[in-house]
Amino acid sequence: MTQTSEPTEETALKEETTLKEEIDRLSLEQALRDFEIANARVVDLTQRLISSNDKVLSIRRDLDILRVEMAELRATHEAMRGSAAFRIANRIWALRNAARL
Repeated sequence: MTQTSEPTEETALKEETTLKEEIDRLSLEQALRDFEIANARVVDLTQRLISSNDKVLSIRRDLDILRVEMAELRATHEAMRGSAAFRIANRIWALRNAARL
């Protein structure tokens, strides 16, 4: 009886060891797949971040250009408002509006 029970126990131990090894192998495969997916996500997010950063830099450059243009236009506008021609036109406009009353 001991001879029959020993091979059965050995077989059970071998099957248990084989089962554990198979579970470990499957767990490792799943972990590697999970890592590959996570790594792909990181690469994708990094590329999108770089692209977004490039867009932000481009928009900032455009904004700086527009700010300079706006300052130039404001200076031109103020120069026009300060001119004698504008003051005369403004007075004529005021007289015209007063005459309508």
